[in-house]
Amino acid sequence: MEMELKRVTLEGYRSVTQVMFHQEETLESIVPDACPDIARIVSASAKVFLKEKELGEGTLRLNGTAKVTVLYIPEGEELPRSLEVAIPIQCTQDDPRFHAGCPILADLQAPSADARTINPRKILVRVNVSVWAAAYEKECRELSADLTGGTEAGLQKLIGVKKCCVIPSVTEKAFTFSDVLRPPASRPEIEELLMCRAELGTADSKFIGKKLVLKGDVQLSVVYRSGDGVCQTRFELPYSQILDIGEVPDDAEPEVTVTLKSVDCRVREGELETALELLAQAAVWERRSVELISDAYCVGAPIDVERSPIRLCTLAERSARREMGRKLCESGIPAKQVLDCAATVLSMAGAPAEGGMEFTAQVNACTLYLSEDDALCGVETEIPVACRVELPEGCECACRCRTVGEATAVPVTGGLEVRFEAEFSWTITREEQAACVTGVKPSEVQAVGPRPSVVIRRVERGEALWDIAKACGSTVEDIRCANTLPGEEAEVGALLLIPARRS
Repeated sequence: MEMELKRVTLEGYRSVTQVMFHQEETLESIVPDACPDIARIVSASAKVFLKEKELGEGTLRLNGTAKVTVLYIPEGEELPRSLEVAIPIQCTQDDPRFHAGCPILADLQAPSADARTINPRKILVRVNVSVWAAAYEKECRELSADLTGGTEAGLQKLIGVKKCCVIPSVTEKAFTFSDVLRPPASRPEIEELLMCRAELGTADSKFIGKKLVLKGDVQLSVVYRSGDGVCQTRFELPYSQILDIGEVPDDAEPEVTVTLKSVDCRVREGELETALELLAQAAVWERRSVELISDAYCVGAPIDVERSPIRLCTLAERSARREMGRKLCESGIPAKQVLDCAATVLSMAGAPAEGGMEFTAQVNACTLYLSEDDALCGVETEIPVACRVELPEGCECACRCRTVGEATAVPVTGGLEVRFEAEFSWTITREEQAACVTGVKPSEVQAVGPRPSVVIRRVERGEALWDIAKACGSTVEDIRCANTLPGEEAEVGALLLIPARRS
């Protein structure tokens, strides 16, 4: 009696882990000779750029550069100047689930920065870097879908269709674009650039054939000197990119992350020459149906069946929700006009709640403003924002938070009222074990002698007709016909007539 397993290959990636952490970097810097002595530091803001991603056994390393812009009032002057300090960074995180060669999606942010003077020609700069990263692992599994042969021995097979979620593709693409910008007619001409802040807006994506079309924008906020005053303006820079994904079904869902690699802004003849380098990263989730043979036996001859459990991701649901953040930020110096406001997620934590999880993000809001006497001032505050996610039993939730849109600050009595939107996006997954036949061979144990033509059997709790048929050497169809059962289930405690086995 010859039998052969028909095998199928399930290939793709699985989500290994998702982490969020932060670390501080400091650097002492000399004021360049071209800059005047520092009398008072107004504020510091930072941009952080991802350069390289390295994943070793148990360790993640992200290399990049934090560029801190320090606004200060020079000695003997009233209008502000700026200087930029570049700090090399290496963010590391240890986790036994990290493996060399795993693709990584990563994003770096700089929620806060500050600077203090050591002397008029030397400063100490600090930047807080927030890191989000998700790791994926390549896997290729061979599963048994069917068993052929054995018809002469009355082969019975238990084959079912399992719904599972796989990640067929994890990809990335770096791209650059540039533009020449001029302030709107209502704004004065740019004479000296003080600060340039780039924010990534929400990216929309859709599949067209084997391509993932990505569209988004970069919001560029600029603070500059013009004449005897300080001004602010904002630009929107749209972009679009195409990522090669491969063949995916129409209902596949992309998980897209875009991060900055560099931003270069220069003033030339009143115009702002801007060049940006971005990194688009995407993981694609796909739902599949897989046939599995989980058990087999023969009614005419005993066989030995080897079964092993396999792990399947049976659920992967992605969703997002926006929550409003709002707080009165007290300022010692009353504000007349707000020049810039930025809100960035500093950290996030999750805690079990009834029926789900409660995620709380700490958002750092930095505001640059002019006082009543046109003095440049800066203030910052932390604002918690919470989001509740319903979580089915037995599932896990990976959640990420980032601010979206433009943060605003309005002068009010006692300080500034800061408002922003935070977007919580999450993926709920569930992994289950499924039995799969891995080997079949004739049994060395000989069958027992003839059995009664009919056996009466009581259905025990947890038993299926398959279990009863296999134990009694009959078939599910014969039991159904003998007991006129409409389906393949029987009530617990019911007495069933089990026909004698036949070949």
